[in-house]
Amino acid sequence: MPASFTSLSIHEGPAPSAPKPSHELSITTLVDEPPKEKDEEWKPSTHEKAIIYTLAIISMIVALDASIIVTTLNHIVSDIGGSATEAFWIGTSYLLVNAVSMPFLCAVSDVVGRPICLTFSLGAFLVGTICCAAAGDMATLLAGRSVQGVGGAGIHALGLVTQTDIVPLRWRPKWYGVTLAAWAFGLSVGPIIGGAVVQRSTWRWVFYIMLPFCGFGLVAIPYLLTLRPKAATAREKVARIDWVGGALFTGSATSFLVAISWGGSQYAWGSAQTLAPLIIGVAGLLATAVYESNYAKYPFLRRSLYHDTTSACTYVAGCIQGLVMYGLLYYTPFYFLSVKNYTALDAGIAILASLLTVTIGGIVSGRIVSYFNNYRWPICIGWLFASIGAGLYLIWPTNDGAEVWVITLLIIGSGHGIVLNAQNFASQAMCKPGDEAAAAAMYAFVRQFGMALGVGIGGTTFQNVMALKLQWLGLDTEIAKEAESYIGVLKTLPHDDFWRNIIDSYKYGFMGVCSFYLAISVVALVISLVFVKNVDMTRDLETEHHLDGDRLAKHWGKNQEQV
Repeated sequence: MPASFTSLSIHEGPAPSAPKPSHELSITTLVDEPPKEKDEEWKPSTHEKAIIYTLAIISMIVALDASIIVTTLNHIVSDIGGSATEAFWIGTSYLLVNAVSMPFLCAVSDVVGRPICLTFSLGAFLVGTICCAAAGDMATLLAGRSVQGVGGAGIHALGLVTQTDIVPLRWRPKWYGVTLAAWAFGLSVGPIIGGAVVQRSTWRWVFYIMLPFCGFGLVAIPYLLTLRPKAATAREKVARIDWVGGALFTGSATSFLVAISWGGSQYAWGSAQTLAPLIIGVAGLLATAVYESNYAKYPFLRRSLYHDTTSACTYVAGCIQGLVMYGLLYYTPFYFLSVKNYTALDAGIAILASLLTVTIGGIVSGRIVSYFNNYRWPICIGWLFASIGAGLYLIWPTNDGAEVWVITLLIIGSGHGIVLNAQNFASQAMCKPGDEAAAAAMYAFVRQFGMALGVGIGGTTFQNVMALKLQWLGLDTEIAKEAESYIGVLKTLPHDDFWRNIIDSYKYGFMGVCSFYLAISVVALVISLVFVKNVDMTRDLETEHHLDGDRLAKHWGKNQEQV
């Protein structure tokens, strides 16, 4: 509860004359107390803590789902008979739908309420997970992954947006560290669990294990998350949703990402299959910007979020981090599986070094940002580490001993963990009062958009660079297009000159991808140093969504003295 109130006794007579905030327990009488100093640390109530930890648990599902596929993809495709192209879309379909769903889901939650949209997202994720687990063909699996993408978008973005309703900005990085730790834990154990499952059981268990967490969320969220939006009639709520803008944006972003995803890999960049959706997507995004700026009565894409260079650069850097971070999450185990001939389980264990340091870096960064009220230097230091780590990847083709790759993963994991938390809240500090939820949703979107871009750009870069090496060596360049599925063939080949040439080609493709990641990491470092300015994060909590404790009064009454 807010610091300006304290509980005295249970009120049994007429209601007090002063209006009581909607998020206070109705069984208490509240009086003013001297206001706290602005730099005094905020302490959550028991109810608020329960919400924060519940959001962390369901966020872990999304992270687990994103990373568990990395080490199981080959087994899934082999079992249900998919092609290399269909294997590519198992990951891409999820990321694409996930990215384009985020902004509109968050905008709808502003009108109808966070609990409804978050419950819907959990339900969609559950349905998609069941479809994936029961899939007998690739079409069903891809449909399930797409539905999962919608659910995952809401779970991830609304978890962050909800914290803007209950945690003051100054202390948000510290408490978001709880969610970040659970999210990073899911990323960390996902590849290991996936590798262990496919070695000892059916791949379907990578989806079955998510069902209990979905069930927990569907019970806990409606019970705990008692946030009430601004009061309005059903007609008013429908009118406040930007249906035209949402449809324009979703369709355009989907078309654009589809073109980026298959350009240069499934179809040539100059082909009609790539150019048509690319042109439609770009034109549609421009039309969306014009409509949102000039015609939308309640725009879900607010131009005020980009009101200066600093805020715009923060979103650009967020997109870059999504691209680099997810790209390395995919290509690092891919290197271990192909070049170093690791098993799926060993590859999952190997990348644990980077994923654990992402967790540690994020938690430490959050506390530092909250304590010193400064996010700029953590962002710059994080990008410096991330750039150094990306540079160290370039050593691997000539020296991939354990001492080299462990140090690389520790450094790059720490860097991205620091950036992940500090940069997240920079966007909220720079926005105008009342726009924090919209800023949180937009930042989550641009980072996810970067992840979706990373799949297409990384895949195209790897295939083209590897094909170039194969051509120089006089080998079939089609191997580059089937690089994922060719790993199984690679493991059966004798270690002769042909095998060594193929391995060298994999290394060359990997070096091309990492060179690209190094370049854009340096770009993010430069724009952070030059353009990102620190803004005071000490501000009052402003939101139209307030916790209603009436339904929980009988359960939380014993905690009144604490709040």
